Amino acid sequence: MIEIINTFDNDIVGFRFDGGIDKPDMERVYDALESKMTNNKKVSVYAEVKSISLTGITWEAIKEETKRLLNHPAILPNLAKAVVVTDEPWIKKEFAVECALMPTLEGTSFSFGEEDKAMEWLRTDQRKGLRLDLTESEMTQVAFFKSAAGFGLGLMVAGLFSKRQSRNIGLGV
Repeated sequence: MIEIINTFDNDIVGFRFDGGIDKPDMERVYDALESKMTNNKKVSVYAEVKSISLTGITWEAIKEETKRLLNHPAILPNLAKAVVVTDEPWIKKEFAVECALMPTLEGTSFSFGEEDKAMEWLRTDQRKGLRLDLTESEMTQVAFFKSAAGFGLGLMVAGLFSKRQSRNIGLGV
């Protein structure tokens, strides 16, 4: 079950997870997110996870989430920050992996009893002064060059280039 939490902040959407997740739960989550993301506005997410059962996530919930993400591809890039409050170590680890996979999302986790710290973290810009402020086209260029370099290194490691070609790739990367 997913419950909407009032965060008393227009830029933060709050959720409480406890147990399984079904289609009406996913509809509530995405309705709340979409209502805050008008005009491509960035929002943050506060989530308390008391318990979650992976076997309790219905196929209809997964289909609803997929449908919403495909219909509204700006949802993920418009998530500015996210916090998970839980005492489950595996959820904290899984959330850290999710944050690493989404370059536009800054996130961390806290334990129960640290809810105020979690909300303060959401309201504070930890990257101020460290931010590069890349535009979308600059991020695309960086991603392209990183992909090309990785592809070239992969071919080099596989031994598909001559020594001269390998040296040139190594110098280019």
